[in-house]
Amino acid sequence: MKTKQIFSILFLASVLLISSADSFGQCNKKKYCAENMGDYDYNSQSSFALLSPGDTTRANVVLYANQTYRIYVCGAADLGQIEYKIVLPERKTVRKIGSIKKDTVVTYKKDPNTGDIIYDDFGSMIVESKKVVMDTTYITERYQDESNVLFDSKKGKPYLEFTPKKAGRLIVKIQVPPGDPEDEDCVNVYVGRKMVGSKSFQTGTKYTDY
Repeated sequence: MKTKQIFSILFLASVLLISSADSFGQCNKKKYCAENMGDYDYNSQSSFALLSPGDTTRANVVLYANQTYRIYVCGAADLGQIEYKIVLPERKTVRKIGSIKKDTVVTYKKDPNTGDIIYDDFGSMIVESKKVVMDTTYITERYQDESNVLFDSKKGKPYLEFTPKKAGRLIVKIQVPPGDPEDEDCVNVYVGRKMVGSKSFQTGTKYTDY
């Protein structure tokens, strides 16, 4: 009996795994928001994911000079209005206090004529003054600043077009609206590129005889 139960559980798990893998494999074949594609090549960095309502994720996009990029996010309609931002990260450094050490410097009373330290009746040196000295050690920390937002889907534009002056990286931050977490479906990040100044053939033009 137990053997049959274990077999049933394993069989069900394998079916679900195959079904999920098959669904994910279909994501890269779906062209959501095809009207945004234009004459860009989307084969190199476009990425695909199965996401559920309420999920947040991010995708990295590597940029190269002398290329123009068109980037947008689109997914299955049943997931609702997917929101996303595209940011240009920047590595920065900040100087922080690492540690603070306190030390007390004691000055003892001296004979003005001989310069010798003066002792009291109990044989202890007489304290003239005390001064607290602070020794501060600083450290430099590196962090990634993601405040430079190049694109926000809430502003209504369908995609970002960007031509970097040098190689770099962009981050696409994605937010799926809340809903039933069981409603998993495709969300695709489309990254199109073309060389700056490149020209392409136009389609649909009729020939004219001369």
